[in-house]
Amino acid sequence: MTGLPPAGIRLSLDTALRISPDGRTLLGGSPGRLLRVAEAGAALIRSWEAGAPLGAGTAERKLARRLLDAGMAHPVWDPGDRVDDVTIVVPTYARTTELTRCLTALRRTAPDAPVIVVDDGSPASAGIADVAARFCARLVRHAERRGPSAARNTGLAAVTTPFAALVDSDVVAPDGWLHALRPYFADPTVAAVAPRVVGYESADAPAGWLGEYEAAHSPLDMGPSPGLVRPGAMVPYVPTATLVVRMEAVGSIGGRFDEALPIGEDVDFEWRLVDGGWNVHYVPSVTIGHEHRTRLRPFVARRRLYARSIGLLERRHPGALPAARVSPPLAAACGLLALRRPVAAAAATAVAVGLLARQLKPVVPDPVPEASRLVASGLPVTAMGLARAIGRVWWPVLVPAAVAVPRLRAPLAVALAAPVLADWRSAGGRPRLDRYLAARALDDVVSTAGTWEGSLRAGTLGPLLPATTRR
Repeated sequence: MTGLPPAGIRLSLDTALRISPDGRTLLGGSPGRLLRVAEAGAALIRSWEAGAPLGAGTAERKLARRLLDAGMAHPVWDPGDRVDDVTIVVPTYARTTELTRCLTALRRTAPDAPVIVVDDGSPASAGIADVAARFCARLVRHAERRGPSAARNTGLAAVTTPFAALVDSDVVAPDGWLHALRPYFADPTVAAVAPRVVGYESADAPAGWLGEYEAAHSPLDMGPSPGLVRPGAMVPYVPTATLVVRMEAVGSIGGRFDEALPIGEDVDFEWRLVDGGWNVHYVPSVTIGHEHRTRLRPFVARRRLYARSIGLLERRHPGALPAARVSPPLAAACGLLALRRPVAAAAATAVAVGLLARQLKPVVPDPVPEASRLVASGLPVTAMGLARAIGRVWWPVLVPAAVAVPRLRAPLAVALAAPVLADWRSAGGRPRLDRYLAARALDDVVSTAGTWEGSLRAGTLGPLLPATTRR
């Protein structure tokens, strides 16, 4: 999708972006890349970093488009005044209490937006029609239960406004959420915008140890950093617990979620938008509350279902979901260090520096020092990526190997422990360590089993294997 960002918006440079001293070489984005700009472009970037708005010049807006599409910068919008061109679609099944709470928040926060409730075949005794009528929402009903994808499709088919907001019935929206997200669509390349999903604790449902874990480590929470959604990016997907979409973009991909997918249909929907040339933005400055699963059986069932979807998604989007994305020389260096082969690890690192310096030579004045710095920063990232793959995918194979080969035991123990402790620390030490370790062990075991099950059932090894990448 082509189009220039509108004049007047502000740009926030990505926190991980590295800019050379002369301002002309930019390293970063997601997935990572290198851009070289002219001196005039470097001056513009410095002005944007200082808070200047985007000007009306074509060249300036083209440069902004490059940075935005690369994930090197993110748009910053002031809240809009009107949201009456956004229809809110709320699919539900027999959730009277949750729907009442959801619609109460929606009517308070966006009273001018039309609302459609899609009843996915609930029993008449559930009272969904009465709740919809109480909040002056249009009701569309399935005669029998058809699933969340079909309910969303039915709701989208009934939308007549240019934009729609998909909101699950177990969501509680805060004040200003839609007014903050609607302005992003002034950029003609934007197909969808998603807020950050955080936990909502109901007063009559104590969190418990699983609830504490979900509040700090939910798979629906994509973190505090904004980003473009795409495979291999820092934000590879966003949940559709709340997703605002441009109906033109939805129509360009057939106007539908894939009803054949029992789970992962939201990821497939977003990636089809991305494949069509559209942009999907994750905006964590806006948060919505979601009632997480805090009981053992629903927690396990949902985590298993999430993991099983990986195989189905890999079949539809080959190469999008490897166990890890690694540079072969850096991965070799990490493996050799783990096996206590420092000389061989140093040689692999030198190869990595040489290969990267050759790539940087046409655009960087001093390619070898810059390549050395990048490799030095890339080694711990690679090591952590491999460790995460071990903890979520490879441990069923590596644990027996470590039992048979004693020298593998210490590296494997470190690889299993490092991501667990890093995630706990990054979440502010929440929940209490003993509760966190119990929930994390359950999460990892269930997710690993689901990943293997889903991959084998789908007839693909893609999610079980690493993929190579170039910096």
